[in-house]
This record gives sequence, C-alpha cells and structure tokens, in this order.
Amino acid sequence: MTLWCSAWVGCTLLGAATMAAAEAPMSSRQAAQVVVITDVSTENGAVSGMLVNKSSHWVRNVRLLIRHAWLWKDERHPHADSPGTAEYYVVHTAIPPGGSLRITRTPSPPLPRRSDGHFETSAEVVGFEEEGG
Repeated sequence: MTLWCSAWVGCTLLGAATMAAAEAPMSSRQAAQVVVITDVSTENGAVSGMLVNKSSHWVRNVRLLIRHAWLWKDERHPHADSPGTAEYYVVHTAIPPGGSLRITRTPSPPLPRRSDGHFETSAEVVGFEEEGG
C-alpha cells in the first residue's frame, strides 16, 4: 500500500481497488518531519539541494514547489511585467529509509536576465509518496 501525502491536500491511501482520505490533512511542518530539503543553493535560477528521507519507509515522487520571486531594484516603483514565477517539480527517484538524494533543477526556459531587479529562488517539499506508511 502507498501513502500519498501533500502539505496542501492531505494524505490518501492508494490501495488496489480503493482510495480513502486520511484522517487529517498534513501540514508543511508535518511533511518536513518525513522529507526535507537541505543544503539548498541557487545559481542563475537553478536550485540544488539534498532531499533527506527521515522516515522508516521508502519515499518517492517527492513534489517540490520552486519559487523564483522577483525583487525590483526600485520597490517603490515596480513595473507591471514582473518575471517572477513558480513551478512544481516531481523527483521520481525513490529514497530509502534514512537515505538522501542530491537534486538539481534548472528552469526551462532560463530565467530572463534583467537589470531592474533580481530573482530570489527557494524550494520546499509539498508532497511525497511513502511506501508502507
């Protein structure tokens, strides 16, 4: 049996013939008790980090929310064409109990190079599947 967990949606048990909602939604804090991203670094919009499985079960299909927040050079006079963006990225590789996996995600297309501000890129775990949970 596989347990699908999402910080926004909750948890769902995926059995052979049934789908049943879990008792309560999983918060970002609860999700971080199972899978975390550490050693996050960014360069030109690419984000790298280490996914760490803190549970006693295999996890896979870790879902990340990667945000590219645009900060204007002149915040008092922002333009209407903010290039800020966000994407979900799913890491399909399974991670064993207590294991870790280095990941790198480069935006496609690349983030625009502009002189009127800069990007701040961040990543957080928002969901995953846990085997035998």
